[in-house]
Amino acid sequence: MMSLQHQLRRQWLLTLLLLMLPLLWLADYGVRQLTTHTVLSRLQHDADGLIAALTQDVQGNWQVDESRLGALYQRVYSGHYFAIRDQQGTDLRSRSLWDKEPPAIQLASGIVRHWQQPGIQGDRLDEQWLSQAQGIRVQNHDFTLWVAEDIAPLQSELNRYRLAALALLVFALLTLMLIQRRQLSRAFARLEPLQQQLRELRFGERDGLNAAAGQYPQEVQPLAEEIDRLLSLLQQRVSRSRNALGNLAHEMKRPLQQLQLLAEQLDPQHQQQQREALQRLRQLVERELKRARIVGMSSPGRQTRLSEDLPPLLQVLQQLYPQASIRAQFDHSAVLPQDRDDMLELLGNLLDNACKYAAGEILLNIRHEDKEWLISVCDQGPGIAAEARQQLLLRGTRLDEAGAGGSGLGLAMVSDIVSSYGGRLQLQANQPQGLCVIVTLPATAGR
Repeated sequence: MMSLQHQLRRQWLLTLLLLMLPLLWLADYGVRQLTTHTVLSRLQHDADGLIAALTQDVQGNWQVDESRLGALYQRVYSGHYFAIRDQQGTDLRSRSLWDKEPPAIQLASGIVRHWQQPGIQGDRLDEQWLSQAQGIRVQNHDFTLWVAEDIAPLQSELNRYRLAALALLVFALLTLMLIQRRQLSRAFARLEPLQQQLRELRFGERDGLNAAAGQYPQEVQPLAEEIDRLLSLLQQRVSRSRNALGNLAHEMKRPLQQLQLLAEQLDPQHQQQQREALQRLRQLVERELKRARIVGMSSPGRQTRLSEDLPPLLQVLQQLYPQASIRAQFDHSAVLPQDRDDMLELLGNLLDNACKYAAGEILLNIRHEDKEWLISVCDQGPGIAAEARQQLLLRGTRLDEAGAGGSGLGLAMVSDIVSSYGGRLQLQANQPQGLCVIVTLPATAGR
């Protein structure tokens, strides 16, 4: 995904180019038009001078008074040329043309044309003429006057101007991009406290963003306030749900006792059925009460820091099952990317089952291996037969209802949590006896 800074820079550059390129073209067009207009004005001035210098001698021959012409028309290939012709064979031309023929053109009086054409080539010359021709009448005699000027030097200067303007444009763009990059970096640096606080929120080092302090930029402040509001609402809802479930389980104890007393008044056959039903209800109540004690205060969205979150869980379980000995092996700096509440519920269920049905030493091992987290809980209890383990892992089987020979494995919640993170759940035999429950979770907490 493209970063916001890169996207802003690209859009800004495109906008700047869309604005500057037409301006650059307009400036180039204006300079070319100004140059052409200036040269044409000079050609018209020269044409007026030639008309004034055009005279007729005593024999009636037409000639140009060279004393009234500038030196440019006298020097060969000077870049300034003229020719005067009529239909009676008069052909007057500047000495600068030497042996080159001027364009053959005849125009009626009062008609003016101008155009560009290649001029004298070769002899280290590469001229480009800007020509003007006009029909004139002198003493009731019609002539076509042609004047031209080599504009190749002007075009060279114009090309140099274009290159300089382009280089200046590139330099200006680079400079503006550096300035914009610095400004964007300084602007986004104001978001670093938000990023740091979100990281602390992720690791459970804070409960919210404290948006009410107004420390964020105006554009981000509403987002921070909404995140704070949603976090507070989510935490309240989860806490209320857990408290309500724990309270419900606690309140069910007294009705269960009353039902137990009423069951004793039934006949022996019905008493046995009633006791079994009440026993299942009592187990469910005890299970929910233990879950509430295990998970403790809700912190939705927080990652699992083993050094902080695991010891309180082990302490609670050790108090509930003093006959069991839990030994935990894990990296004290490890942080599981999965949700803290989910992981405490998963570990609590696994360890609770192991403590309840396999008293003795229980080994909990958590390690990172091949971009995965491996969690194993191994006990020295009676274990489960291989056929029963396969049955428990069949797709669609509720693991806590399968029973597995009365072992009482409450793995339904564990299976749901593992599935939600795209992990795997395995049951293996322990040596010399017992059961190992192995959970494999991805190193990233995608759900």
